[in-house]
Amino acid sequence: MIKNILIVASIVAALAITGVAASIFGQAATDFSGTWIVRWLSNDTRNPMSLTQTDGHLTGTYVNDKNDTCSVSGEYTQNNSRITLRIDCPKWDIKMEGLPSLDGKTIEGKYMAYGTSTGGFVMIKTK
Repeated sequence: MIKNILIVASIVAALAITGVAASIFGQAATDFSGTWIVRWLSNDTRNPMSLTQTDGHLTGTYVNDKNDTCSVSGEYTQNNSRITLRIDCPKWDIKMEGLPSLDGKTIEGKYMAYGTSTGGFVMIKTK
């Protein structure tokens, strides 16, 4: 009888530990600071971007095809897991909205550039 109780207690303890581990490791990433490559799906070009995040606010730099450094600003909204970014370059801007992967290593979404041009993008975190 005592042996059966110990076996049941061990199983319950193992399930509890597994559940705690799953909840810890299953949490979505919420800090998107780092170095990224932005892949524009409409023409398959890739450009570097660096982001710093403070309290959900994102700032950084983006390097366009002409090697101009452009400013980046945006927000991460945790309640709907959305990232919005705006890239301001010397002669144009891009508005982006995307969803990050759970591990925080990719962001996929849609953009609007030049006021009328739209398409998709994928961002891949490199550091």
